[in-house]
Order: sequence, then structure tokens, then C-alpha cells
Amino acid sequence: MRHFFALAALTLLSACATNIVAEKASRFDQGVAAYDAGDHATAYRIWDELARDNDLAAMRNVAQLLRQGKGVAKDTKRAFKLYMDAAEKGLVTAMANVGDMYLSGEGVEKNAEAAAAWYARAATAGLSLAQWKLAEMYESGNGIPRDPDRARSLLERAARNGYAPAQAKLKAMGVTLNEYGEVVPPPPAPENADAAHEDGGKPGLFDRIVGNSSSAPKPITPQPAARGMSPGDPISPDVISKLAQSDLTTVYAGVAAYGKNDKKAALSIWHSAAVRGISDAQLRVGLMYERGEGVPQDAIEAYRWLRHAVTQGHPLAIAELARISAKLAPAERAIGESLVREPVAKAKKPD
Repeated sequence: MRHFFALAALTLLSACATNIVAEKASRFDQGVAAYDAGDHATAYRIWDELARDNDLAAMRNVAQLLRQGKGVAKDTKRAFKLYMDAAEKGLVTAMANVGDMYLSGEGVEKNAEAAAAWYARAATAGLSLAQWKLAEMYESGNGIPRDPDRARSLLERAARNGYAPAQAKLKAMGVTLNEYGEVVPPPPAPENADAAHEDGGKPGLFDRIVGNSSSAPKPITPQPAARGMSPGDPISPDVISKLAQSDLTTVYAGVAAYGKNDKKAALSIWHSAAVRGISDAQLRVGLMYERGEGVPQDAIEAYRWLRHAVTQGHPLAIAELARISAKLAPAERAIGESLVREPVAKAKKPD
């Protein structure tokens, strides 16, 4: 009988919680309807009530009304505080809003570097608008060192997400995109000069000087850039001796999946071990993010996981972290460090 009453109480509590959530959603929608009807004062009143109850989307909307002075006296300082509160609690769109206000100096002292850091955090979470704005900052060198390669990489990520301005800009740059917004690689260069001429290509500098001098320079074959270890590499003997048998089995299962080219399965297996604090799994998750295998490429997430592995003393993680850290701007490393400070168990599982 006691179990029956306990179960009944739990059912009642669950029903009450569901009703509260439904009621809040209904109130939020009422605010949307009022806003769409041009009744900004009513929208502000509804959303402000919800914002005071820690509804993140309502915080962002109240901040927007305060920022624009719609339905309420304009107050950019309070708008910034609300955006920041929602951003620090994980609302991605609010992160971009914080970046906007730092960039323009609305409600806070103008700080382009801080703007870049918040755009980077939202871009890491996959927000196309933030990827676009951060790309503009890398392109102009505003607040962060100018880096056209990073700018283009961010544009490509936004284009893959279907963000039309990024797709249009890439096309204007002469980049060919497929129907999914992905960059179509150019055709491979001809293997030799004769092949180039047969295809109607123009002779290059080396073609023009061949035969003119016995000391003509020889073509240089570019060497691939060092990429460090592969996620599917064997487990280091030093690490094997420190792992419990169950953890070792889990890491090996990921290696096996990776060897079968099932990158998503490998990442899922390693991620489940990484959030439990297994350093070898953290190393491999970091490498997967760095390469964009089984998950969209994300150097900041790679930094986060490699940093965790280094903290635990993984013998191979130090070199990998140094290699990836060298590619990041100071603002991006700062975001990576902020992620490291979050509890590892709360890290979002990759889609």
C-alpha cells in the first residue's frame, strides 16, 4: 500500500510539472501573438514575467524589446545584462546577441575581442549567423588577427547549414557549391605538362624554362602537413596498463568501429567513456572533432577534450593539444578554456 501511495504521489507531481511547462509555453505564445499584432507592451509584460522565472527565451525577447525600446523605455544596459544571463545559461542565440552588443558598444563598453569570443562560442554550437559574423571579423581582422582561411572555413560551415548569405558570398568568391551547400572541390591538376597541353591548358612557369638552361629548377612536390595521431591508432602500452579492463574494452570497441569506417559509432562509444573521465577516450574524441569525423569539424571542442586528457596526464595528449592550440586565435582558446571548466559529465553528446 505504501508503494501504491508513493507511485500515486510521483504521478501527481509529474502531472503538475507537465501542466506548469504547458502553461509557460502557452503564455510565451501569447506574447508572440501580441508582438506579431504590434502590441509590444503586452508582449513585454508577458515575457518579463516569464523571464523573472528564468525562461531563457523570454529573457532574450525582453532584452530585444529593451534594446529597441518597443513596448518599454529603451534600456540597453538592462538588455545586455539579460542577454548575458541567458547566454551564460546556455542559450545560443543570446550568445550571438552578447557578441553584437560588445561589437557595437551598446549597453556595455565596446570590446571587439569579447565580441569575437562570444560569436565563437555560438558558432561552435552551430549557429549560422554567428559563424557568418565571426567570419567577417576574421576577414577584416577586427578584434582578432586577420585570417582569411578561418573566415572561409566558417563561411563553409554556415553554407552547409543552409545559411543563404554564406552560400551567396562563397559563390561570389567563385566557389562551387552542391545542392547541400557543400564546397565542390576543383578537378585534380594534370599529372604532367603534356596532359595540361592536351587539355588546352597554358604552359606554366616551369614549362617555359625547361630546356632553356641546364640549371632549371626541379618542381617541388608538396608534403602533406603533419596531422598527428589518428583516432583509430592502437592504444599506447603506457595507457593500457592504467585502464580498468571494462574501460579498455570500451576504447577497443571504438577502435574497432573506427576501423570499419563507422565514425559515428566510434565517436559515440568514445564519448560515453570520455564523459566518465577516461583520458584515452577524451583524446580520441578531441581528434575526431579536429578532423570532423563522425561530427562537424570543431577545433574548439577538440581543444576542450584534449585539454581534459592532458589534465589527466595522457602521454600523447600534450603534443596533440599543442598542435591544435597553435591553430586557434586567443579568443577561441579562451572559449575552449571556459568549456574545460564545465563539468565533463554535462558535455553534450554529439548528434
